[in-house]
Amino acid sequence: MANESPQPSRWNIANLLTLSRIFVTPLYLIFIFRPELWAKWTAGLLFAWGAISDYLDGYFARKYNLKSGFGALMDPLADKILILSVFASFIQLNLAPAWMVAIIAAREFLITGLRQIAQSRNVIIAASRSGKHKTISQIVAISFILAILCARATAAAYQVNWGGFINGLGAWGPWLDGFIQFGPYWLMFYATFMSVWSGVDFFIRNREVLQGYSHAKH
Repeated sequence: MANESPQPSRWNIANLLTLSRIFVTPLYLIFIFRPELWAKWTAGLLFAWGAISDYLDGYFARKYNLKSGFGALMDPLADKILILSVFASFIQLNLAPAWMVAIIAAREFLITGLRQIAQSRNVIIAASRSGKHKTISQIVAISFILAILCARATAAAYQVNWGGFINGLGAWGPWLDGFIQFGPYWLMFYATFMSVWSGVDFFIRNREVLQGYSHAKH
């Protein structure tokens, strides 16, 4: 018993980084809807911090053996709170199709329900590899859309003609214009596909938890 390693504190660096994603979410929502250029960039930087902290909390948890049940539950929850809030803002700003966001949100709520069922049976389900890939696809889509939003806001603030800027790029102009125009849709489509795929994978991998819960109820 004396050789057992102590449980890491809930307030370790990994968990604090996880919680920071929750704390920056309302700040992002405040700034993204403001018209000022600095507000758009601040919102973009806040999301960037959220994405970086998602990597850092896992890095510190592995390096310093800070893994805990609290962290396993809060890490995906913090991701959901930030990312779904960003997607909701995109709908309001006409930057993403509502049906894609609805599918992504439905997947997240279903998986959260499964985690709660597992927790009621004292089972902690950590994020899977497919879930991590899903999160990466969402981060890439959001980052691209926010980058375009900030670029357009910057051009408008400095009275730069966007069409003239694209034409000034020569042969690269039409390619870049097409990528900017259609890239967000297809990145969102891929993120939606990965959400569905990872959700199916999650239910298959953890079907024993649901089966055990169903048997327990009967």
